Amino acid sequence: MAIARIRSRLSTGGPAQPPSPMPNSRPTRNDPSFNNYVDKLKNIPEFDTTDDSNRPPIAEVEYKLIKAKDKNSIQQMMESAAKFGMFRVSGHGISPEELNAAFTEADFIFGLLAERWSRDGDREEFAWSRSAMAVAERRRDVKNDENFLKFRSKMDNVANKLEAIAKDMAQAIGTNGGKQPRKKIKENETRMVLFKHNNSSLQPHTPRSSQTPRSLDGNRRDNATFALSIHIPTEQGEFRLISEEGPVSFRTIPNTIVITVGEQMEEWSYGEFRSAFGEINIEPDIQDEKGAFSIELKCSPSCLNDVVDKHDSISITDQIIFVVIVAIVYKLFSYMLS
Repeated sequence: MAIARIRSRLSTGGPAQPPSPMPNSRPTRNDPSFNNYVDKLKNIPEFDTTDDSNRPPIAEVEYKLIKAKDKNSIQQMMESAAKFGMFRVSGHGISPEELNAAFTEADFIFGLLAERWSRDGDREEFAWSRSAMAVAERRRDVKNDENFLKFRSKMDNVANKLEAIAKDMAQAIGTNGGKQPRKKIKENETRMVLFKHNNSSLQPHTPRSSQTPRSLDGNRRDNATFALSIHIPTEQGEFRLISEEGPVSFRTIPNTIVITVGEQMEEWSYGEFRSAFGEINIEPDIQDEKGAFSIELKCSPSCLNDVVDKHDSISITDQIIFVVIVAIVYKLFSYMLS
């Protein structure tokens, strides 16, 4: 697109003039021709790049450091969650090979459980939850299907690992928030959405729902029922943060997951942490029939409510201690006056 714009600008400016003869003397800063050259350099058109030069400084923390309770890493994570509603975690322990293996039976399962499959522009979606898979397994054509059993086992394993990561992140945030007031959340069942990404030229006239004017409201309603969302691709892609200020994009890879804050955590923290909405986009080769995949897991870690219970119990204990101290001081004061 940028090259087309440049060609358009050049074509409207008439035929290119031949270069001026090389002057015998070296130009100086006071030379008019030198100043004109500098002015032209300042007005070179900008290219539309997809690199990360314009992305905000979203924190990237090492998973092992969060588990080790490294204060600096936890502080970076919390500051990023408060400012942007998101942060990134590297070294999470889920290999690209494991992710790709989990989708080996995906195309078959998408057809077998078609009621849980949908299309959104150039992307296919499959809604996964433990309860939904348990219900599906009761069907006669599903319960003994080897592909389904393999698929369910692999996805259960991935979900367990992602939930463990979410729990560790939530635990770190909860235990390092000082004595800030917290609010209990509803512990909803974990949900995953499995995305199959196809080349966008195959569906050129069908935009995704996230590209429509109502996308932000729809994402907000869905995001309100969870505290954290974890996003992970099977290959390099782009993560797009969708906000009222406009989208912000940056590259993401399988070795680094993106975690966004849901409205549950925003309410839990009384607005200290900002909720955010985003999605992964992967553009596979048009001849790649296999496509590429990504996962979004949404959950409500119970440890957030444990923090609230602990905070409330401490508050009651503080009140009792205060009453005891007042009673002791009163008795001492009364004794001194008697």
